[in-house]
Amino acid sequence: MLFRSNAEIVQIYNQLNVVKPLAFVCLTLGLLLFALYVYRFSMQQKPNRIVRYLSLAGLLLMFIFLSVLIALRSAIVGYFPLANGYEVMHFLAWTALLLTLLFYRRFQMILPFGFLLCGFSLLVATMGEANPQITALKPVLSSPLLSVHVVVIMFSYALLAFIMLNGLTAILLHCFSENAQRQIERLKTISHLMLYPAVFCLAIGIFVGAIWANLTWGRYWGWDPKEVWALITLMIYSFALHTDSLPMFRKPMFFHLFAVVAFLAVLFTYFGVNFLLGGLHSYA
Repeated sequence: MLFRSNAEIVQIYNQLNVVKPLAFVCLTLGLLLFALYVYRFSMQQKPNRIVRYLSLAGLLLMFIFLSVLIALRSAIVGYFPLANGYEVMHFLAWTALLLTLLFYRRFQMILPFGFLLCGFSLLVATMGEANPQITALKPVLSSPLLSVHVVVIMFSYALLAFIMLNGLTAILLHCFSENAQRQIERLKTISHLMLYPAVFCLAIGIFVGAIWANLTWGRYWGWDPKEVWALITLMIYSFALHTDSLPMFRKPMFFHLFAVVAFLAVLFTYFGVNFLLGGLHSYA
């Protein structure tokens, strides 16, 4: 590790950085809660209040823990840690928990979604270089636009993940419950409301990325694979916003199926491009 003057902070960070066990805990809780919520919704029952409060307590503790972990890493490196896939996945997990805590009153199904997305993000972080060595920031990343670009993109991805999980829930309700049409329509309404800020954040992220590219490489757009697939993802999700000209998106089940399939573009943009296509964004 660098920064010997921060030796105590580094030691505390290393002791607290137990990401892999937390990932499995979150995934296990998320799957159990997801199954419970889908079952209760299919039976026209409200989620158990005790389970809800315990879930909220667990999410809040996880949110505080990740906040401390990110703050410690920020203190060590001297900048907001968003310079590699490990750090970005931590921030995505933190973002998922933040959105869950903000919206749980309006949308109770988001509680298991928060655990699932947090657990998945932390698990992905450990699949690569678990807790990579902290080094000086690369010159290409030493820009305040880095934080803006990554933050808005991660908020967009988190919202799109929630929309996808909403769609998966609706599909399960459609298959295993005969009287779930009302819940399916409500899930569609919630997903559609989430879609607006998700697409907006994705568009802003691409725009900020273009400005950053011009300052760094002297051009706004270079047809880099990550840039292209981010634009493709934006265009795919934009279809669902045009319900007047594309009436099929008014149908709840079509919308939910679209949400599940369209999320493949998000996964390919973030993971597929890095592993298969490379490009200037391969360091992320």
